[in-house]
Amino acid sequence: MDRNTLIGFALIGLILIIWFQLLSPPKPTPPPKPRDIAIDTTLVSDTLKVAKIDTAQKFGEFSVGARGTEELIVVETDIFTATLSSKGATLKSFIQKKYLDYERKPFDLITAKDGALSLMFETRDAKVSQINTNELHFAPKIQEKKITLTGEQSATIPFELALQGDKKIRIIYTFSGDRYKFNYQTELIGMTDVVRGSDYQVIWNGGLAHSEKDKVDESNRSHAHAYFGGSLEKLDADKTGQEFKLQPSGKTKWVSVQSKYFLAALIGDEQSEGAVLLGKRSSDNPKELFEDYTAALKQKLLLNQSITRGTFSVYLGPLDYEIVKSVGVDLEKALDFGWEWVTRPFAEYVIIPIFSLLEKFISNYGLIIIIFALFIKLVTYPFTAASTNSMKKMSALQPQIQALQTKYADDPVKLQNELGKVYKEAGVNPLGGCLPVVLQMPLLFSMFYVIGSSIQLRQHGFLWADDLSVVDAVVTLPFAIPLYGAHIAVFPILLAATQVLQMKLTPQTGPAEQQKIFMYVLPAMMLLFFNTMPAGLGLYYLMFNIFSIVQQFYINLTTPKTPVKSTVPEPVKSEPKKKKAKAVQ
Repeated sequence: MDRNTLIGFALIGLILIIWFQLLSPPKPTPPPKPRDIAIDTTLVSDTLKVAKIDTAQKFGEFSVGARGTEELIVVETDIFTATLSSKGATLKSFIQKKYLDYERKPFDLITAKDGALSLMFETRDAKVSQINTNELHFAPKIQEKKITLTGEQSATIPFELALQGDKKIRIIYTFSGDRYKFNYQTELIGMTDVVRGSDYQVIWNGGLAHSEKDKVDESNRSHAHAYFGGSLEKLDADKTGQEFKLQPSGKTKWVSVQSKYFLAALIGDEQSEGAVLLGKRSSDNPKELFEDYTAALKQKLLLNQSITRGTFSVYLGPLDYEIVKSVGVDLEKALDFGWEWVTRPFAEYVIIPIFSLLEKFISNYGLIIIIFALFIKLVTYPFTAASTNSMKKMSALQPQIQALQTKYADDPVKLQNELGKVYKEAGVNPLGGCLPVVLQMPLLFSMFYVIGSSIQLRQHGFLWADDLSVVDAVVTLPFAIPLYGAHIAVFPILLAATQVLQMKLTPQTGPAEQQKIFMYVLPAMMLLFFNTMPAGLGLYYLMFNIFSIVQQFYINLTTPKTPVKSTVPEPVKSEPKKKKAKAVQ
């Protein structure tokens, strides 16, 4: 191999070495040592400092309670399961045991995600406008996380938020095993230099969860109340996109929020200085419709004392008349029984006491409604018998009355005078047939309110009706019929049919044509109206009609007909004049 060949191979080898070096992948960079990432620690530290600054600006000297870990305490009794949260020292959950939702499942009455109960006040710190305790972490002063109560057993659960110095906020709950009412006590210690103004608020946050399938009906029956000066003030958020507010001033005993069948009431042991009610309607969509309410009691802060104590009671349970009345603060006023001086007395002093008495012996509310309808017909029998006699006399007088109407058609004053003479001679009161109706109308309207809002009928069935508190729909239509609805209910159909039969048996006191029209118009109106009413209400009116028919049969058989002699001669019919024949020219 000559010299030039050796130089050539050497150059080729050098080129290959350089080529492979250029094509080989780069070596991975070794991970940095801990001292190389010191800048990240600085960033985290700066972030924490910013968070502390934001917290301090938002809560001021209450920032000590802005951080913490939420602890839950469960209280289980015979009738409910309550969950308390250390964040806010609030009521987080309240599940009924004896009452289920429309799907027959347990449900939580609390809707506020931050809890239902809290305190709110303004502070003297210019940077902190107000404090709501549901944003602060309290320390539970008991070790138990699950408490079980039964019968008359009770338990006290205290929470405490300690601030700088001797300043503290304490919130203390006391539950019993057999009552829906529980105690809620507050203590503001050394807070006179912190709170601006002379009062603070005890707040119920949020409305009550819906339990019924018909959200439109339940929203329409959801309200907030304030009871002050012996009168009830109601707030109804009945329009979407508008905030409703009511701020009554003066001695206030309690505030409440309610759904169709449940009530949450915040009751002060001493008269509060006033109340605040807020309401908002979420949507017009029937599937999303909900009315959210906030109710607060204004409490006086004792500036000349180091400790301000507030003692309250909270009722959270069914809108059962007997139960809420037993609380003893006129809480039953929250139940809507219609007109205060007309239907409400019938509801409170007639219907409810009889229902409560029958309930002790009969467990089926369908039978209770039937027995009550029978009782009302027996009590009103003397008035109905007198009314039937009066209507029979009026029916016998119809030819005479029509004759007078024809004779004095152009003289209304003379007609009324002559009719008065006829009524007097026959011993008839033209309004006598209306007396039983007038007496029974307040009672019938009271039944409408009681059955429409009575939780006793809820989820109790009778015959084909699975639930007497809702419509007894046996067929659901794929479309809605105007004025009728999208379902077919049985009780309204039977009610309309019995109404026709009853009117046929009742003596007619007016012109035949008018009575014939009225005989079919009224039942048709009843059919349309009751097709959307609770089955219990339809059952009551149906049985009322059936007992009325039986009663009418008996009265017709036992009451003799009273002949009425006409004192007015029938008008003489003039003969048509004969036309004279014309002479033939």
